[in-house]
Amino acid sequence: MGTVCVIGAGKMGSMIVRSIVKTGDYRVVATDVDPSRRMLVKSYGAEVFESNRDAVKSSNVIILAVKPKDVPVVVTDIKDLISGKLVISIAAAVPLNRMESIAPDARFIRVMPNILIEAGEAFIAICPGSRATEEDFETAVRIFGRMGEVAKIDENLMDVLTGFSGSGPAYVFTIMDAFADAGVKIGLPKELALRIAARMMLGSAKMVLEGKGRPMELRDMVATPGGTTIMGIYELEKGGLRALIMNAVEAAVKRARELSESFS
Repeated sequence: MGTVCVIGAGKMGSMIVRSIVKTGDYRVVATDVDPSRRMLVKSYGAEVFESNRDAVKSSNVIILAVKPKDVPVVVTDIKDLISGKLVISIAAAVPLNRMESIAPDARFIRVMPNILIEAGEAFIAICPGSRATEEDFETAVRIFGRMGEVAKIDENLMDVLTGFSGSGPAYVFTIMDAFADAGVKIGLPKELALRIAARMMLGSAKMVLEGKGRPMELRDMVATPGGTTIMGIYELEKGGLRALIMNAVEAAVKRARELSESFS
């Protein structure tokens, strides 16, 4: 059994730790500057260290789950200990060539997950670096494949996916909460309305993923001529819902590209 070291036990890092521990495929060690976060991942079954260097020494795979601005600092600190090792970064914006220039003897892979790894339903993009091997890619798939659907992508799409799938759950949660508020407005208890909204979104997504039809085809199955649904859809279209969602994604992607440029 190999050892995976997760550096950074914030929201995403702690979720990743818990997921890997659950599989039982690897020994997991973790670090964080915050003692309360170290205690949290320790409760999940990880061995914790205060020092990144101490954690990395006995690890085969290192996952960088720190903020983008901290990635160059962390890689610089451990570069002599990651020679010949696989390093996986989940940080947005930091390009592979930047990390490779700091630690040229390490093998890097970028991964873009999202918060849905907690439910095992994330879309997870994997982008191998110039020195990563096929075995390294398979290792990344084995680690993250339990957290959702994985796909190999080119690095030039990473900023796009940061603003789309990385930020996307926040848009969906906002729409879900709007549905719940709509339920309250028409007289439903908030918790009941929220459960109904969540079920609608879950079931709708499953129908699309299971090949029951494309979204607009399925929508037309609900919207009968002159019925209640088409009147609701009319209001959504009149309010510009589609344009709002498109603009939100575009704004997030623009910001992701700005951040990437700062690391170039």
